[in-house]
Amino acid sequence: MMAGVVSLPHGFGHGRDGVQLGVATSHPGVSVNDRTDDQLIDVLSGNAAFSGVPVTLKAVAQVAAAE
Repeated sequence: MMAGVVSLPHGFGHGRDGVQLGVATSHPGVSVNDRTDDQLIDVLSGNAAFSGVPVTLKAVAQVAAAE
């Protein structure tokens, strides 16, 4: 990946109540749909825009290693 690029893997997104997929729910994940704006539309195609989504990164406090 190039510097300044963030990768957001799709994930399964089966960590929700009511999902009836045994294997999928045993490996829950977050869907890219959960983390992107459903109102962000590609101007040329009119489709939802999932590529080139702007993000902001912030540093988090480090957790003590001796917990």
